[in-house]
Amino acid sequence: MSPFPHSQALFEVAQTVIPGGVTSSIRAGARPHPLYFERGEGPYLWDVDGNRFVDYALGYGPLILGHAPAVVRDAVSAQLERDLTYGSQHRLEPELAGLLVEIVPGAEQAIFATTGSEAVAAALRVARAVTGHDLVIKFEGHYHGWLDGVFASTGFDPQRSGPVDRPIAVPATIGMPESSLADVAVAQWNDLGSVEAILAAHASGVAAILCEPVAVNGGVIAPVPGFLEALRRVANERGAMLIFDEVITGFRLALGGAQERLGVTADLAIFAKAIAGGIALSAVTGSRGVMAPIADGRLVHNGTFNGNPIAMASGVASLRHLIDGRDRIYPELDRLGARLAAALTAASPRLTVRQVGPIVHTAVDEPDDVRTIRDRVGDPDAHARFIEALLGRGIHATPRGLWYLSTAHRDEDIDTTAAAAAEAARETLG
Repeated sequence: MSPFPHSQALFEVAQTVIPGGVTSSIRAGARPHPLYFERGEGPYLWDVDGNRFVDYALGYGPLILGHAPAVVRDAVSAQLERDLTYGSQHRLEPELAGLLVEIVPGAEQAIFATTGSEAVAAALRVARAVTGHDLVIKFEGHYHGWLDGVFASTGFDPQRSGPVDRPIAVPATIGMPESSLADVAVAQWNDLGSVEAILAAHASGVAAILCEPVAVNGGVIAPVPGFLEALRRVANERGAMLIFDEVITGFRLALGGAQERLGVTADLAIFAKAIAGGIALSAVTGSRGVMAPIADGRLVHNGTFNGNPIAMASGVASLRHLIDGRDRIYPELDRLGARLAAALTAASPRLTVRQVGPIVHTAVDEPDDVRTIRDRVGDPDAHARFIEALLGRGIHATPRGLWYLSTAHRDEDIDTTAAAAAEAARETLG
């Protein structure tokens, strides 16, 4: 019998009307089964069985201000009084674009969409239009949405992924036509040689080098010193666009994202998740020159819900809150990230913990020095048991080991988590 009986019952019903019982495949791996939640407030979630959890999943990243922040609720409520959507322009669009231009390095203009996957597709279309080339270099272990053309080599498969210095583009799901990856080449993260080998093999030209500036989805693997700078250099030399997928790092590692924190500016930057504090919204920023094909009408960027006023109201409220509090918010997020990482490290010698600012990753029995996703040789089953044991102690984290902090988390939440992690580790890791 599940310790979460009402969630279990709902999941059983869901499986009869929803394939697999979940509306995003990544949620299917939750143990003992996916939980169902009723409400959230600040750093806490309450499930349908009445349990309260300190939440580190934060909606898989968007909730930079915590659950149901008043600043976002007020902005959305005010817009709801005006209308749900216009199908036309409104004053919040240039306001939010102006905020992005103000805070994002290299940004002179912005376009909007609804999801990160859409924004990636838009950025690649821009890069191909500007350069006149088709090939995109991505990195093994990096995730850029689930659409055909980039949903490849998000993990490592020893039987299919090829040699370490020249990975093979492996479709991340069935149902993708072979042709969808014809214009994608996969390089190894933190290995400039693998990038240069692809560039040498495609002397006619490359449209873009696309990466997460910190490989969060691959396990919070930071770039080694000089690697992003080298990508910037070779992109310049070859006339390719450097694209940073800041869907996770944007507004979380710094107000200006990883570009600000790491000191490297991309040609195009992609944002979603934290941009609107919990409402679906995404954006792509770049210079006027890079955005020119859209401005002059040669490149089509459509979308019924692009610039949706509910999302834009949330985006303006979220970014203004972060801008106004930047001197306090970001040092505090970094401090809490370091405290959480230290608490998890202390819970068990078997836990491998990586941290970049307010993003933390846990795994079991992985090596300390991880430079690529292929280095991540550990015990995922043991880690799944650890995360499940935390649920029974009121801590909610993602099964794959990503922990996010929000402006709503406090020291007492870290203290509660430290005690729960120590108990869960003794129970599951020995």
